[in-house]
Amino acid sequence: MLATLSRTALLVATTLALASPAYADDQTTTDSTAPKAATGKDDKNAKSLDAVNVVYSTTKTITPVVEIPQSVSVITPDRMSLYGVQGLDEAVRYLAGAVGGSYGADPRSDWILIRGYDPAKFLDGLALPSGSWTADSRIEPYGLERVEVNKGPSSAMYGQLPPGGMIDMTTKRPSLDAPHEIEATVGSFGQKQLSGDTGGQLGSDGQWLWRVVALARKGDSNIEHSKDDRYYFAPSLTWQPNDDTSLTILPRYQRSLSDGVGGFLPSQGTLYYNPNGQIPRDVNPGEPDYDHYYKTDESIGYAFTHRFNDVWSFRQDLRLQNEKVDHRLIGPLGLESDLRTLDRYNYPLVDHANVFAVDNQVEAKFDQGSVQHDVLMGVDYLHSHNDYKSGYGSAPSIDIFDPVYGQPITQVPYTYHTDSLLEQLGAYVQDQITIGKWGIIASGREDWVTNKVTDVIADTKQKQNDNAFSGRLGVNYTTDFGLVPYLAYSHSFKTTVGTTFDGNAYKPITGDQYEGGLKYQTPDGRTLITGAVYQLTQNNSLTVDPEHLFFELQQGQTRTRGAELEANVAVTDHFSMTAAYAYTDAKVTRANDASLNKEVAFVPKQQASVSADYNVHEGVLAGLGFGGGVRFIGEHYGDSFNQFRTGGYTLFDANAHYDLERWRFQVTAANLFDRTYVSTCSSAIWCYYGYPREVTVSARYRW
Repeated sequence: MLATLSRTALLVATTLALASPAYADDQTTTDSTAPKAATGKDDKNAKSLDAVNVVYSTTKTITPVVEIPQSVSVITPDRMSLYGVQGLDEAVRYLAGAVGGSYGADPRSDWILIRGYDPAKFLDGLALPSGSWTADSRIEPYGLERVEVNKGPSSAMYGQLPPGGMIDMTTKRPSLDAPHEIEATVGSFGQKQLSGDTGGQLGSDGQWLWRVVALARKGDSNIEHSKDDRYYFAPSLTWQPNDDTSLTILPRYQRSLSDGVGGFLPSQGTLYYNPNGQIPRDVNPGEPDYDHYYKTDESIGYAFTHRFNDVWSFRQDLRLQNEKVDHRLIGPLGLESDLRTLDRYNYPLVDHANVFAVDNQVEAKFDQGSVQHDVLMGVDYLHSHNDYKSGYGSAPSIDIFDPVYGQPITQVPYTYHTDSLLEQLGAYVQDQITIGKWGIIASGREDWVTNKVTDVIADTKQKQNDNAFSGRLGVNYTTDFGLVPYLAYSHSFKTTVGTTFDGNAYKPITGDQYEGGLKYQTPDGRTLITGAVYQLTQNNSLTVDPEHLFFELQQGQTRTRGAELEANVAVTDHFSMTAAYAYTDAKVTRANDASLNKEVAFVPKQQASVSADYNVHEGVLAGLGFGGGVRFIGEHYGDSFNQFRTGGYTLFDANAHYDLERWRFQVTAANLFDRTYVSTCSSAIWCYYGYPREVTVSARYRW
């Protein structure tokens, strides 16, 4: 550990002048689909164009979406607020190629697939914990400035990542135009929430800026006898002594408390017929007085930026993060022969993750005759420690149609305990080249990864060292009328933390993608349409171990071929629309078990959505707005053997809002008609109902 800290200190010290991957030149947080003020002024809308059409995470430079030879989508706070988003899996509902909520409503985690794969999650450009349970913990959406969804391999800039894509979330930070607001929300299942966001400058010279974002929520989940409480607090402070230098301190605290988790219900009574009837979707199969899920997420970091001149600039982002999940649950194990008595198990666990991450960058912008270069060189380091222990035992059965809780629960000892340490050191270089109407992005990166796994109970140790090169090459051409065709290739790898049931460490997962597409943006920037076709191949894929509960196997190779279309269109100053469509053909093309050469689980071949928002700017009804959306998810399998297929479903969302001077009053409804549907079944004993109708009513005051 001392050697590790020494290397870390040396790395930080030698790159102290490097700057932040924050949006230093783009602090806007609004959305082109958000309503204008009742005055009809265009200043807010002008800012929103940059927020939607400019991204950072794909290239680690501020680059217009239309110039990037890769599929990328942006979600802003106004878009999330418009639909009452409570989690990241809800935020991606209207994106092509992204599927959220496969396991239904779950207050613990965000379950998301991008192009058929679990995406990596980053916060402020730095990796989040990747432990057994800490990897799936939720980040509070209210604390986010924006969300960028990058589809396809991104290892060339970030190192070890899954091939499907990554999600980079940016926290709210000080800004001269930061809002001053307080909002009260009530909603379905007894939800009561109070949130606030305010900031400004200290003094009058603009050198010191501050911001405080806070949220407190009390309420139940959609499962009986279960709660979903959250607390979030994120103060931040920026010092900018001049236009060329900035330092932002970013502390953050998040606490989540819940009980039963729902789902995990038998297929007979959910997906299939049961003579006893349909199992209620709000039934709690666990033990309300025993189950709990406590998560604490604390972090502190900074973003430093310094520009030496018009050519050279430096950036550094650094974060220390501590996350702990304390969870125990009584889970279902299937029905007995009477098809109503539910057998159950007892599963306690504790997962504790500590992560230190730093990313150092130097950027140079210069011309060579008619050729413009934007060169980025960087070194990053990740130190991720994960301590995970769990137990497994039996629990009393219950009648799932008439559950009676309170039977004695025998405490289960921890019988599985691993201590994992992952270290990653990466060096990368990228050149964004412009030659007339041609654009080229070439990225290359070398990573050195060490993964140590200790079985604490068996007192055995395993160590694997991996080094890998990741690359990306993309080319586009900007036509005179704004259409931009592009072609791209990218490669990824990911060192997988963990072991099989036999104790063997997982091999790195690698991926290769070929993508071609078209992008079109109107001259005013208010309409952006993108389309892409791709082939994505992954090797050493993970799948559920059919013989050992809670373990996975590496099955071989999967291949995904797909087509995607996304459109964000400002039809008029009053009316805007979004539309998305994705065709995804995901198959296992090589498996250790031939019976697994099937369609990839959880991935629908067809998905589509459309949403609209209309706002009144003049007249008696000025300030009124309303909208809605329709989402379709096609049929898909939920298990590796393709035995459990759930049908497609269509859901409707709606919202209405009214702006009166400094107030906004809003009503949102997701799954408006409260359709009951099974989102997926991963086995005969584990099926999951999808999100029920969720209604929120809020009042927001800004000053």
